[in-house]
Amino acid sequence: MIAWPEGAEALFRTASREPLVPDVPDATVLDRAAIEALLPHRAPFLLVHRVLAVDPEEGRLVARYPLSDAREVLAGHFPGNPVFPGALQIEAVGQAALLLELVRRGTTGAVALTHVLGARFLRPVGPEGELEVAVQAVDDGLFVSAVGQILHRGEICAVAGVSCVVD
Repeated sequence: MIAWPEGAEALFRTASREPLVPDVPDATVLDRAAIEALLPHRAPFLLVHRVLAVDPEEGRLVARYPLSDAREVLAGHFPGNPVFPGALQIEAVGQAALLLELVRRGTTGAVALTHVLGARFLRPVGPEGELEVAVQAVDDGLFVSAVGQILHRGEICAVAGVSCVVD
């Protein structure tokens, strides 16, 4: 079992109940081209398409992903009752955490998700609208760690703790 960085487990529990970043503006801070300049991910596996808020000093980022871009995944998961997969929700949190760290460093680099510290799925994510992915960095020392949440239509649907590396 991987140990949680100090304070991360408490933040994870809080993120299960309340938004990490309340009152998110709807303005685009980073568009898809800017995100692609930082992250190596590409369609169909780029799961953050625009950033609405980033605060490098506070270690927070909020991004969005249109579920219309996941039509094929949703068609097979599950026919007649489409649900956005939990594994992809965790991946979206990981991508947002990596993006936050790259913005904080003002650089690009080799990136990789190294640990899923924990995940909790609270509500299913249906096929319409957008995902909101909010992350809060947690000081880990060795790894880039973050607690993130997936919101859909204003409701917290999942939370995850992840660790990543950036070279």
